[in-house]
Amino acid sequence: MSKLTIKNTRPGGFGIPGGPVIEAGASLEVDQADWETVEDHPVVKAWVDAGHLTVEGERTAKVAPEGSDQPKTAQEVLAMANDPAVQFMTFKSAAAKLLGDKIPAKKDEIIAALEELATQP
Repeated sequence: MSKLTIKNTRPGGFGIPGGPVIEAGASLEVDQADWETVEDHPVVKAWVDAGHLTVEGERTAKVAPEGSDQPKTAQEVLAMANDPAVQFMTFKSAAAKLLGDKIPAKKDEIIAALEELATQP
């Protein structure tokens, strides 16, 4: 995957959902895959559309990971919650596929809902 540079062009800092804060005028280099997990977030989209965040770098085509067409089990998604390499939005997206529209907003509530789902026959 390629690297992208995200630059904050406004006077205040911007916190990437589930990630670091980009200070005013600063840039952050991220993996394309990491950016793809947050680029559709409504706040991120609004800031990009307004020109407050710029994204530079050549993107490669999205390639679905092997086995990604298979839905994850509740246990697999719960394991993602404790993996420091998995960003919150990636975990939440996988949980939403199992929990549907009624997914809780907070991580601990999502974990509780997944634990309940995992114990159902």
